[in-house]
Amino acid sequence: MQTNKIALIAPNKDFTLRALDLFSEWGEKIHVAVASREDSIAIAQQLSERGADALICYASFNETIKTTVNIPTVSLRPSMLDILRSLQGVKEWLAKNGKWPGTVGLIGDAIIAEAAAVADILGIRTTVLSDIQDGELPELAAVVREIADIADSQGSEPTSTMNDIPCFPITVGHETVFRSVRQARELVLAGRVDRVKLEQFKAVMEFTGEGIVAVDSQRQIAYINHTAEKLLNKSKAQVIGCLAATIFPDVNLDDTLRYGQTRVTEVNDGDQGFTCRIVPMLISGQTVGAVLTIAEAPFSAKDKDKASKALAESGYKATYNFEDFITANTFMKETLEAAKSYACVDSTILINGDTGTGKEIIAQSIHNYSQRCRGPFVAVNCAALPESLLESELFGYECGAFTGARKNGKKGLFEQADKGTIFLDEIGEVSLGMQARLLRVLQQREIMRVGGDKVIPVDVGIIAATHRNLPDLIEKGVFRRDLYYRISILQLRLLPLSDRPEDIPLLVENIAKKLSAKLFKQSLQFSAGAIEVLRRYQWPGNVRELAGVIERLIILKKDTNVTSDDVKKVLDVKGCQADGVRMVPKGTMEEIEYAIITQVLKETGSHEKAAKILGISTTTIWRKIRLFQNERNDFNLKQIQ
Repeated sequence: MQTNKIALIAPNKDFTLRALDLFSEWGEKIHVAVASREDSIAIAQQLSERGADALICYASFNETIKTTVNIPTVSLRPSMLDILRSLQGVKEWLAKNGKWPGTVGLIGDAIIAEAAAVADILGIRTTVLSDIQDGELPELAAVVREIADIADSQGSEPTSTMNDIPCFPITVGHETVFRSVRQARELVLAGRVDRVKLEQFKAVMEFTGEGIVAVDSQRQIAYINHTAEKLLNKSKAQVIGCLAATIFPDVNLDDTLRYGQTRVTEVNDGDQGFTCRIVPMLISGQTVGAVLTIAEAPFSAKDKDKASKALAESGYKATYNFEDFITANTFMKETLEAAKSYACVDSTILINGDTGTGKEIIAQSIHNYSQRCRGPFVAVNCAALPESLLESELFGYECGAFTGARKNGKKGLFEQADKGTIFLDEIGEVSLGMQARLLRVLQQREIMRVGGDKVIPVDVGIIAATHRNLPDLIEKGVFRRDLYYRISILQLRLLPLSDRPEDIPLLVENIAKKLSAKLFKQSLQFSAGAIEVLRRYQWPGNVRELAGVIERLIILKKDTNVTSDDVKKVLDVKGCQADGVRMVPKGTMEEIEYAIITQVLKETGSHEKAAKILGISTTTIWRKIRLFQNERNDFNLKQIQ
């Protein structure tokens, strides 16, 4: 073909000769090949291999060919104008020969839909004929038939007959051929532009400092750049087409391919370690693959072992992962997914939940899921230390800062958490003065030791937690509004166990199994009645209290079968009644009232019976429930805002 970049696949020799005459007249260097339906695919593939940039295919070939070649194709068929000219000629002939109005038969897959529409506009009645048929035909005035040929004008006289019925051809007009050539050239030009952009993109990818690996929706590696080849010590030929799991056995792509989540993890290859960031590849909002960017970690496997040993000796190590948070609750599952997303960024996170709901488990899981996972996880309970001691613990101090200070001073917890995460538990208990100092750390990521005059930058991820309603504390003037906005960029709310009754069986099984192994006892078997008692209890201490109850049962039980009576005895002997467990929870007066009312309603199943037991009217029950739920909704709205 040499310089010919566009090729035409024609259905017959006459079509070919007329096309060549047109191309010669127009000065177009277009290669024309004749093909039958059987060999059209093979010819199209040959033309593509010989350098064709685009193919013009007769309509009967196009649908098959375009799915087998990697170059653009243009379908060549009679245009609406060609069909209009032909049908107008038919109408005139019918009128001239006294056959108007009459029904016209249509033959030809490429023209039927358009011809029927044009005929309707011209007022011609039509019927579709499947193909040339020798049997009886419906009563027709004429037949219009698609002919695979090129003609400058559509004749107004029939060119043949079919069962003595005059037949008129619809062929491809010169203008239609010209438009198909122009469309093919536009596709070639667009393809060249796209290829240039692709080559530019590949050039950028090849010379970037990070290794880049693209994975398709089938988890097969589709692309790897030169840097990734060097880092992995593998060539493109060894990697492309392989399942990602064979090259990256430690990388889990599920969260990215299924849920479109970005995450950071570690990859180890012998003594070398890599940091791997996994990002979803999106097209029109749908995940079609993933892109892995890998960079050489600033440590070897030996260095990592030393760092891990030092981290373990310091005690600043996170041991929990998201799999350790047991839940079947829909809201909590969504919370865990949000926490995974939060772990992929460095924004400050605020966790709100009652005591014992698992705030530190979530904080440690976020740390271990983040790119800071190999750094320290430093947890500090802000409520457990007086202000003067908390300041020196968080920020450290210089030599001679106060009486009893170490000779060489001391690093604070923020410094010790450098390259890792610091978890500020019970931040709602911090004084206003300490809040001001924390605000500077959040804003500048800088600290100054007590008694020092040097600003020390710190690279830490910050997670805060509280069981308090911080917006209420702001209104009371005991918590800084600006600090709240700094720590609550990302928020997570953990439900109390009383709002997650479906989690009780799962938690009981999991906790009992772990504690039994720890205490060298056989695991307990809880009856349905025992589980029901546990489900109806309010659990003011949440999961922590549940673990304590189960540990008590493991120690006290002589056998392994736990009944409802066993549970009642361990929970509260005085509070257990024949109709169930009725405990007085902790909280505000409104919370206590609401808990008691809902508990009695569950036991009785009737507002009238509950009112009689509680000594109040049914109207009062309705009013108190509605009032508490409105207040709770207001609290949730403030948390979201």
